[in-house]
Amino acid sequence: MKLDEIDYKILEILRRDARTPFTEVGRDLGISDATVHVRMKRMMDEGIIKRYTIEVAEKALGRNVCGFVLINVKPGSLEEAANQLVENEKVSGIYEIHGPNDLLVKVGAGDLDEMRDLMLKIRGIPNVTTSELITVYKVWKERNA
Repeated sequence: MKLDEIDYKILEILRRDARTPFTEVGRDLGISDATVHVRMKRMMDEGIIKRYTIEVAEKALGRNVCGFVLINVKPGSLEEAANQLVENEKVSGIYEIHGPNDLLVKVGAGDLDEMRDLMLKIRGIPNVTTSELITVYKVWKERNA
């Protein structure tokens, strides 16, 4: 499916607030809410829109420390290591990458002691050969891709 300028504008409005009513989206773009609905349905059917979601303040969940972990694993064991990371509630994103590292993992913890415990768990995953924590001091911008 090829997206046009209207589709991109609809997506941008809904990225800012997924609860924006179709009537408001249509009014902002000079099209009917029915047109917005049809285009949204088409983008959902085509898999362009995967799901609607919410953004939660991590600090409200007790995650005062955020970071990214660069992980290397033994060859052939990436999927096994990633599946173990999926099970950890302090892990909010797992990305397979290419370069000097195999995985980039987004993590959050209540404090530095909790982050240390999390890093020890990650290092204890079988076939993890190295891990490096990059602590986030301040977030300037973040949104889903």
